[in-house]
Amino acid sequence: MQPPYDCVIIGGGPAGLYASFYAGLRDMKIALVEALDHLGGKLSFYPEKMVWDVGALPPSKGKQIQNHLIEQAKTFQPDIYLNTKINKIEKVEDTFLLHSNQATPLKAKTILLAIGGGIYTPKKLTVPLTKAVQDKIFYHFPDPNLIKGRELLVSGGGNSAVDYAIEAHEFGAKVKVSYRGEKLKGHESQVRKLSELGIPVYYCDTIEEIREQGQKLQVKCTVHTLSADYLLIQHGYEHDGSLFESCSFDLKRHNEYTLDCQQPSITSEKGIFATGDIQYYPGKVNLLAGAFNDSVHAVNQIKQYLDESAASFEMVSSHNEKFHTRNQALFANKEAI
Repeated sequence: MQPPYDCVIIGGGPAGLYASFYAGLRDMKIALVEALDHLGGKLSFYPEKMVWDVGALPPSKGKQIQNHLIEQAKTFQPDIYLNTKINKIEKVEDTFLLHSNQATPLKAKTILLAIGGGIYTPKKLTVPLTKAVQDKIFYHFPDPNLIKGRELLVSGGGNSAVDYAIEAHEFGAKVKVSYRGEKLKGHESQVRKLSELGIPVYYCDTIEEIREQGQKLQVKCTVHTLSADYLLIQHGYEHDGSLFESCSFDLKRHNEYTLDCQQPSITSEKGIFATGDIQYYPGKVNLLAGAFNDSVHAVNQIKQYLDESAASFEMVSSHNEKFHTRNQALFANKEAI
């Protein structure tokens, strides 16, 4: 087995990504572990939504912030493991063994939990689907250029379904909505806007079969058969918060979804730290900006846990020699600045 990492960060959302960058800045050997096949966390849920509340950043799409965070996280070349779900954590003396769906466990001196509320995966259709049909079905908002001028059927009646239907309409898609219930469950103002835009809604319809006819999808539902170029499924999410049940130790919880941290980042188990929405402490701010601050604080705590003589924080990047070569490359490429 390879030597232990200074820290294994579990969770590839905003908090985990920024912690990956800052841990590299602090000369720590780390691994970033993500259960899904992509990084970005909840930013993946709203790729086309505009985010306004990150300091000094102009209004930016969720996918833009996601891409920037991923690029930044890779600055110091951490080991990144995708499709790796941690299913058991053992504490062996002063180190941790992290077992996953992969063959080889990871060994770590510390663990940083950055898992938000747990693993969220979209509920997928259970009807038989050919590969050609699958390629026209989305579970997250599709590329706006792909759906512009095309027929898009949104299946679902909650907030996300209603929001996405309106958003797709604004991008020029020809939208219709199919819902199994008798009344949409989205926010009242959004449901009203959907109606004002003239977007048709087909109620009491559950998808029973999908097949191709020419270039179109024929979606056979309980009541109607609807034609569309693409299908966007918004049936909710499966939540997996089983990680804590698999630990060989107990972590004090604030509630079902968060850990009780009396001080920011400090959990009830020595060597286990937390960042982002997984932790609760007095004054916790559940914003992207708050996640970045959490991650800086957590990494600094971990650094001093590993080395009591370490400084309590890293030199600011504007005067840090670690960026000298990178800065020279940026200055040479005037378009980059």
